[in-house]
Parts: sequence; structure tokens; C-alpha cells
Amino acid sequence: MRVIDVDAHLHEPLDWIQQTDPTLADALGTPARFMDVANRVFGISNPALSALSEGQQPTSGYETILPGFVNHLEITDTRQPERQEDAGEDPYCGAEARLAFCDERGIDVQFLNPTFLVSAFVQAARARRVDLMQPLRQCWNRWAADQVHGHTDRLMPVTQIDLTDIGWSIDEMTRMRGQGSRGFVIPESPVGNPRFARGGQRSVAKSITHPDFDRLWSAATDLGMAAIAHVGFSRERINPGWANNGSDDLMTYSFLNMVVNPQVAPQLLLSAMAFDGVFERHPKLTVIVEEVGISWLPALLHMLDHGVGRADDSVLRDSEARPDFAGSAYKLPLSPSEYLGRQVRVTPLVASQPLHPTIDLVPPEMLCFSSDYPHVEGTADAVAVCDRQLQNVSEDVRRSFYGGVGELLGF
Repeated sequence: MRVIDVDAHLHEPLDWIQQTDPTLADALGTPARFMDVANRVFGISNPALSALSEGQQPTSGYETILPGFVNHLEITDTRQPERQEDAGEDPYCGAEARLAFCDERGIDVQFLNPTFLVSAFVQAARARRVDLMQPLRQCWNRWAADQVHGHTDRLMPVTQIDLTDIGWSIDEMTRMRGQGSRGFVIPESPVGNPRFARGGQRSVAKSITHPDFDRLWSAATDLGMAAIAHVGFSRERINPGWANNGSDDLMTYSFLNMVVNPQVAPQLLLSAMAFDGVFERHPKLTVIVEEVGISWLPALLHMLDHGVGRADDSVLRDSEARPDFAGSAYKLPLSPSEYLGRQVRVTPLVASQPLHPTIDLVPPEMLCFSSDYPHVEGTADAVAVCDRQLQNVSEDVRRSFYGGVGELLGF
């Protein structure tokens, strides 16, 4: 039985851009350490919060982050290699060392996401160099492909794309598929920020379910690549009014952002993709949702089917008529849960959330294996942790959990 880890990570050395594209590195400036920028990534920065009482106004971004998570970020910072030339034997980024790690733990294939690419994005944003965002994505793709060259049967980088430029994204997906990639990242929220509208014009972000993106999904299925929604690549904002709670800090608002909100965004994404017919139009498209847990999944499936009148609620029926909300607005042949069961796979946070009872309440093939190694919230013992929980399931369920994504993508 093959074990496919759909969410592992590379830890880019501090000088990874300099080693890959010196011109881009010069434009970006001296590389920042993770802790120099993490407050911009995870801290709360919302102009609306300036209306709160003076006692709630933070003096730094780190004052808006939950204390335990600050410790998490500090550990992450220590795990970044300093120099590319010293990183070859480091399993955090060296292919040979990573394969040795995988062999020891029974992992056959890993999808590799970025870690410190976000530091470069923050630097570019600070310098108001939005023009560098796309080159940075391409630079990471090149760097990651170089790291795993010759080992792409087992180590597969997740392609970074730019959904504001679909043509460029498809070209990059095609190029990276030739370099061994089997997945590409998508956001968990609509595409485009109205704040960046040109000429002061009113604008609205665009749903990823818009027909304008259909050629991207077609390219994905033609290339045999999965669309990967990974936590943190973008998410819905929550109402800043939750911070106006009479407190003297922003910890409640931070808790809602860091703990609750990450599980809301993928539910909105999957619901829209099902309701708007993306899965109907692209029946071979595979979507993988990573690092947001799994406990929300049973409720989502029932909620969607109930909302469109396709739920089997016969045991609950009485003599009164009730609306199914969607009514004639939902015209698709399959129920939302059938589309999601066919085309969506979700990874547990192995070290944080048990497989049961969720695996008993959803089509079991919807769950797939991931380690999140070498991230702090991940684990090097992910296979062992999952094996202990899968002792009483069928061999078909085990095989689907560990290797079903490969079957969906045809490898």
C-alpha cells in the first residue's frame, strides 16, 4: 500500500532567492528573518480597529497574536536554514535527506508546500513592490523544482500561481508539471482585493467559481494536477466588531481569527464550488483542503444537502411543509455531498485532531493523509499516529486514506 503525504513543506534557506534569481533578490533587498515579518502575516491590522478604546490599541503587531502562537512562530524561525550551500543534508530542504526521512517513516510520496515564501511577500508589500509578487512565485517554483530534481517520482512541489493572471498561471502549471508538480495552490477566498482597484473605481473581488476560471480547471484536469487550498494562503476576514467587547486587548478577536475562522473559509469555498457547478462542469477536478482539520466536514455535507432539498431526512419528517431554501435555484443532477465526495479530499491535522468520529460520518475516501512536516503543528510520526486509529477499518478505507489522491490524479 502506497502512502502519499499531500501536505509536507520545504524550509527555504534565508538566501534561497539570491541563489535562484540574484536580480530579484537585489530588487527585494536584504532577506528578512521570519520573526521580522510574522507579525505582519499573523497580527491584526485593520483600520476599523482604530475606533476601539485607547486601552485596546496595540503598540506592536505581536500584541495582537495569541501568546501560544507567538511561541509557535519563534520555533518556526529557528527551523529556517541559514545558507543554501549548507542545506543539502538537511531534511527540511535537501532531497536526499528528505527521502531518507520518508523511508524511515514509510512515506512514499510527499507534496511539498512553501514555508518562508511568505517572508518575501511581506518584504515586497512593505516596499510597495506589488510587481514582484508574480516573479517571487515563479522564483519559488524554480527553486523547489531544483531541490527535488531527479526525485520527482516521490517529491512533488506544489506550484505557486497568480489567479489575477490566469494565462500566466496555466503556463506556470504546465511548466511545473513537466518538473514533477502534481498540485497548485488556490485561495480560500474570492480573488482580488478591492483596495487595489485602479483609478479609484468601485470593484468587487471575483469568486473562484466564476466562469472566467473554467479554463484553469480544464488545464488542471488535463495536466493531472490537484487544486490545493492550504490554510493561510488567504481567508475571509471576520467582522472587527467582535473586537469591541469591552476588553483591554484584542485576544478574543485574535482567537476568532486564528482558531475559528480558518475552518469557516474552506466551507465557503467548497459550498460555492458545489452550488455554482464547478464540479459538475469539471468532473475530473480534484480539490485538496489542507491544515484546517476535519471535524467540520460532516456538518457541512448535511447542511448543503438539506439546503438544496437533497438530504435524507425521512426519520425527521412530520406533516408540515418546510422550505429547502434553494428551491428551484439548485438545478444540478447530483447533491452537493455527492460532488464533494467525488472530488474533494480533506487532510486531518494529525497531531491535533482524531480521525474518529469524522471518518465514520462522511464518505471515508474524503479524508487523506498528511504530516505537515517539518512544521511545528505537524509531526514526524504521522503514519504511526494514523495507523493506531485505522486498526479497525477495512483495507479499502486504509488504502484510500493513504493513497487515494494518487488514484484520483492518475499516478
